[in-house]
Order: sequence, then structure tokens, then C-alpha cells
Amino acid sequence: MSEAAFRYVFYRVVSNQGRVRAGLSKLPVTDYSNAHPLVERREQAVVLQLYVLPALMLPLLDGLALFMRRSIPIALLAEFLHSLGLMLRSGLPVDMALKDLRDDAKHLALKALTADLLSGVRAGNTLSSRLSFYPHLVPATVRHLVDIGERSGNLDRVLMDASEHLGRITALRRDVSRALIYPFFVVVTIVIAALFWVYYVLPDLANMFRQMGAHLPPLTQSVLSAVHWMRELLAAYGYWVLAAVVVLPMLLSRSQRVRAGFYWLAYHLPISRTLVRTSAMAFISEYLALLVAAGINLLDGLAILEAATRNEVYRDAIRQARQGVMRGNTLASGLERSGVFSPLMIRLINVGEQSGNLDGQLRTLADEYRRRLNHLVATLAEVIKPAVLLLAGALFIFVVVVFLLPVYDLIAQSTQLR
Repeated sequence: MSEAAFRYVFYRVVSNQGRVRAGLSKLPVTDYSNAHPLVERREQAVVLQLYVLPALMLPLLDGLALFMRRSIPIALLAEFLHSLGLMLRSGLPVDMALKDLRDDAKHLALKALTADLLSGVRAGNTLSSRLSFYPHLVPATVRHLVDIGERSGNLDRVLMDASEHLGRITALRRDVSRALIYPFFVVVTIVIAALFWVYYVLPDLANMFRQMGAHLPPLTQSVLSAVHWMRELLAAYGYWVLAAVVVLPMLLSRSQRVRAGFYWLAYHLPISRTLVRTSAMAFISEYLALLVAAGINLLDGLAILEAATRNEVYRDAIRQARQGVMRGNTLASGLERSGVFSPLMIRLINVGEQSGNLDGQLRTLADEYRRRLNHLVATLAEVIKPAVLLLAGALFIFVVVVFLLPVYDLIAQSTQLR
């Protein structure tokens, strides 16, 4: 379900025991007519008051929820699923296992989620039906896997598979972040140092040169003119630049068009293209392998994968492949038509479809691309470090040639005059 189909709902309900309680939750509703029955099913109580807040309040309340740390870290959710699967495998009933996990939980959002799951299961609901009320806390992959596990009678195994899956996805994201964090801080440091020189150091040098009536080399004059122009530009548009830096992350998370442009640019730049492509291959094969192995049909698996993929380039490719499968084409042909998937991935998926071992081929792909991503991250780290040193050295030489040598010339001239 798209983000636009969610609303924050404020409600007051009365339980069967006569206790009145209130709450504010983000639910997959659009108006009062579908919010009322959903809240009553979720809370197992009668609604006294209910207000569906406007869609315009979604960004504000989402930001407030993030600030209040109401989300559950993926690593903590993976540990919760693993513990629940382990308890069920040992023979504990679902309600007793949830009760123990609720009592042990220290994270407030996880404790609240476990308490609600427990009350729902004790009221006769399935675990998957209760999880469906928390799309903002529990990924769609996990919710569908739990549903499959309950229907097949393998809930313990499915929960542990979901836990391992979340662990692998977390590792993939951590590897990508590790590859990007060093260049990011280097660029930020260089920009801050450049702004410091433009605003504080270079204007003082320019004033000193003017007061002494120094005859400056053409290169130094050009740089001082550029610095003066940059100061005027920043004075006129600096606040707009700062606003853009603050707003851009929000647009990336909220605007599909902005996100599509960002990923299109990242996909076509030389170095980022390799990182984006390798991480996308690892992410997609990992997700699809788990869904197909769990027994989810290919069309539903592609729909879940499409919703979970944030890279708009690959999301559009998966959408086109899913539409092709609906028309009777193979998955391999749909992926090949998009032009963004590697020949290795297309070839192995084609072999898996023909042999009936698609989940095995996808697992092979997931392992291979995870290995490639680890190698790429290590290689980038080794390549970027000397590149940064060369860049810093070039900047230092540039500053010496442009500004310090004229200063030494002035000192030498003043010494000769004496």
C-alpha cells in the first residue's frame, strides 16, 4: 500500500471490561468509514470517538514519531523474530512465547508491539492478521512470511528464516553505508574548509595585498576575483542553499519524482553506478529468493519486492517484469527487457525457471552478489584513501602557489628596501 493510503487516526475506545483508553496510530485507512471497523478489530473494543487526521499532517507526525524513536531497529526486530521462532520450535504456545518476550522487552515500541500481538492472539486472531496493522514497523516481507508459515504449519521455521533475512538485509545496507560514509565526510570537510577560507582567510589576504600596493600574479588576481564573486553569491543565495540542503533529504524520502532523479543520476555516474548496481542485485536476489522459497507465488513476490525497493530505477524495472509475467512471459525475459540487470542474473534466473529450481538459483545469485558487494566496498575504501591524499596535496600546492608565494615576494621586497 502506498504512503498516500495511510493516515494518522486519533481514537478513544472502551474495552469489554469497561476501561476507556485513547491512542494515536498510523493505519492503512483513508476516511472514517474504513477507519472505524479497523480500529475496533485492532483494539478489540468499541469506538467512542475517532478522528482521521488530514494527509498534510503525515510528514509532521512521521518526523515527530522518528524523533521520539517509536520505530523498531531492524536488528532488534530480527532478534525478536529469532527468539519467537526458537520458543515455538521448543514447543511453547504462541501466547506464552509472546508473553515472555513482552516481559523481557526493553525497547518501548517493541514492547508495545508485542503486547498488542499478545492481546490479539489471546482474542483469537492470527499472528499475521495482527502484524498487518503495523506496516510502518514490520516489513511486508515478514508479514507475508508469517502468513505463509501459519497456513503451512511451519511458523517456527519461517520466523527464523525471516530473522536471518533481516540480518542479511541489514548487512547489505551497512556495507553500502560503509562504502559511502568516507567519501561523504571527505566532501563535507573539503566544503567546510573551502567556506572557511572564502569567508575568513582569503579576504584578509586580499586586504593586506591592497594596503601594501602589491603587484600580484595573474593567477592570484583571478582567484581573488573568483573569491569576491563567490562571497557575493553566497550572501545572495546562501540561505537558499542551506534550505535546499535541509529539504533535499525530506524530498528524497517523500517525493517519488525526486528519488527517481537521484537514483537515475547515481546509476549513470561512473563509480556510483557499480555500487548501485551491485547492491541492487544483492538486495533483489536476496528478497526474491526468500519469498519464492517460502512458497509465495512469483507475482505476489514481485509485488512485495516492488514495494520494498527504494531505488526507483530498479522498482520500475521490477514493475515492468511483473506486468510481463502477468501476460505470460518469463521473469528472465522481463528483466532482460529492462536493460538494468546483469547478464549473469538473467542467465541464472532463466536456468532456474526452466529447471524448476528458481529459488536455488536466486539463492546462488544472492550469495554471489553479496560477495561482490563486500569486495567492492573493500576496494573502494583502498582506492578512495590515496585519491583523497592526492586531492588534499593538490589543494595545498594550489594555496601555496597562489597565495603564499606572493606573500614571500612581498617580504623579500620589503627586506631589500631596508
